[in-house]
Amino acid sequence: MLIADYPAFRPHPLLSLGHFQTIAPIFIKGRRSKYRAEKHVVHLFDGDRIVVHDDEPSKWIHGDRIAILLHGLVGNHLSPYVVRCADKLRRHGVRTIRVDMRGFGDSTLISRSHIHGGCSPDLDSVIEFAHQLSPLSKISIIGYSIGGNIALKAAGNWGENYPRHVDSIVSVSPPVDLNRSIWSLMRQGNRIYENYFVNKLRNHLLYRRRKVKGLVDNGLNPLPSRLLHFDDQFTAPLWGYSGAREYYEKCSSGPNLKSVLVPTVILASHDDPIVPFEMFSEFQMSNYIDLIETRSGGHLGFIGKGARDPDRFWMDWRICQWVMSQDERTDKVVEPQRKSRFR
Repeated sequence: MLIADYPAFRPHPLLSLGHFQTIAPIFIKGRRSKYRAEKHVVHLFDGDRIVVHDDEPSKWIHGDRIAILLHGLVGNHLSPYVVRCADKLRRHGVRTIRVDMRGFGDSTLISRSHIHGGCSPDLDSVIEFAHQLSPLSKISIIGYSIGGNIALKAAGNWGENYPRHVDSIVSVSPPVDLNRSIWSLMRQGNRIYENYFVNKLRNHLLYRRRKVKGLVDNGLNPLPSRLLHFDDQFTAPLWGYSGAREYYEKCSSGPNLKSVLVPTVILASHDDPIVPFEMFSEFQMSNYIDLIETRSGGHLGFIGKGARDPDRFWMDWRICQWVMSQDERTDKVVEPQRKSRFR
C-alpha cells in the first residue's frame, strides 16, 4: 500500500487530546500474545552486551523479511506498543527481533553501560546479528520515541554506505532534537512525563548498582530529580560528553536527516506533549523521508475509532502496511520525492 492510500487518523472520541492519547495506552494495551521468542545475546562494539528477542513465524523461511523493533526510553521488549506491533507483523509472516537496549528489559543485568539517545552503533550490531541469521533477508527498522531517534541517527550516519539489506525504516514520535524535547518536558503541563521518566531511570540505576558487577558508574549521589540534570551529571559524562548540551547536540538525529538514503517514514503528531512537532520543520530532510503528520495522536498513542482497521491501534497498522509494502515494490527505480502529509 502506498502512503497516499493510508486512511486518515481519526482519534477515539474520548481521546481527542494529546495528553489522553499519550496516557491511554498505559491502560489500553491491546492483544498480548503468549511469549514465544528465543533470546539471544548480542555483543556490542565496546564489549558490552544486550539481549534481543527473536520471534520466528511458523512458516517463515530464510530470505523472508525481518523487522527490528527499538523501544523508547525506559521501555523494553514487553512495552505494549512493541508487543502489539511485533504480534501483528508475526501474523503477517515477518520475523521480529525486539531489542532490549542497554540496561533495560533482559539487558538489565548483563549490560554494564547505559542507554543514551544516540547509540546508533548498538543498532548496527543488531542489524549485523540479524543479517547473519538470514543473509538473504531484507530488514526493516522500527523505532519508537528515543528508539526512533536512534534509527534515524544510524541512517543519517550511513549515508551512501547504508547496509543494502536494510530497505526501510519507520520512526514513530522521534525526538530528532533532544534539547527541544527536554525543554518541552520541563513545561508545567508536561512535568508528569518528566517525573515518570526520571523516576524510572533513578530507580533502575539504583537497582543495577546493587546487582551488576562492573557497572559503568560515576557514583553520582544523590541522583537528580530532573531529567536535564540527570543527563548532564550522569548520562553525558559516562559517554564522554562534557554535559547535556553536547550530548543533545551530538546525539540528535535532526542534522543527519538530510543524509538518509533508506526509504523512511516518520510518524508524528501535532499534539505530542513530549516531542514538539515544530522541530521537524527546522531540519532539512532527504527525499527518502516521508513525514506523516496527524493533528492528534499524542506520543506513541494514535488510538483511533478502529472503523477501517481490525482494532483501534491505527499506528500499528500503518507500520505493518509500510513494512509489508516493501515486498510489493517493483524493481522499477523511481526518484524519491519527500513529502509531508496529513493523516
